Amino acid sequence: MFDMNYQTNAIMGNQQQMNTYFTNMQNQFTPGYKAETVNFGDLMGQAMAGQAKITSSGIVFTQGQLVQTQNPTDLAISGNGFFVVSDGARNNYTRDGRLEFKEGFLTHKATGMKVMGYALDANGNPSSQLTPVNLGLDPVTKLYAGRFTNFHFDAAGKMYGDTAMTDPLTKQTVVSSVPIFQVAVGSFANPSGLRKSGTTTFMETENSGQAVVGTPGQGALGTVCAQSLEMSNVDFAQQAAAIGMAKQNYEANFAAFKAMDKMTENAIGLIR
Repeated sequence: MFDMNYQTNAIMGNQQQMNTYFTNMQNQFTPGYKAETVNFGDLMGQAMAGQAKITSSGIVFTQGQLVQTQNPTDLAISGNGFFVVSDGARNNYTRDGRLEFKEGFLTHKATGMKVMGYALDANGNPSSQLTPVNLGLDPVTKLYAGRFTNFHFDAAGKMYGDTAMTDPLTKQTVVSSVPIFQVAVGSFANPSGLRKSGTTTFMETENSGQAVVGTPGQGALGTVCAQSLEMSNVDFAQQAAAIGMAKQNYEANFAAFKAMDKMTENAIGLIR
């Protein structure tokens, strides 16, 4: 027996699939973007008879390709973990390492949220307090924090203040570095349970568990690659094939719906 509610739900499910796959393809060149999945199926049983539902949806957190850039604030994570960024009220998590200094704070370009980390002492030991990474540039002296000529990040996610000294006689330049901040990395027991808060940002949920925040290379956390970005993990061919399949299912379900709607209309006409 034809069920109009079932067929309507099936059409809506196919549309949701196509929307998800199109969104993935639109972000195939967005650094740090993670593909979404939607699995649509029939749940036929005594309790669910006549209903078609989304059986599962989620985010694929496979590693994206790392590419080198010339930007000193571009960072990428190789392995597990997320950069911790704050909107001032709560922490969000991202694999998008497009960062920049804005008003003295290291920020996430796409959202403007501040990147979180730990202040370091002169020996490179981190404090226990998670805080926004900051390095102000003096507009008069053009020195960072009033004393550094430049800065750089290493593979441990540490930010160093650099001071360049040039010998007036030999003209040789010697650069000394002082550790300033350690970028924090967070991990989750079930990252697939995270909820999207933006195109490349996520928020923790009960399903994901609370974030365990540490430093790159600690435990199962991945390492940081400086002057690099992680590209999206969207597989264009896979997404195109999925769109084609969803489109076929949509057209078939819509055709069946129209045919049955016409039959119902005819049957009502006969009754009248």
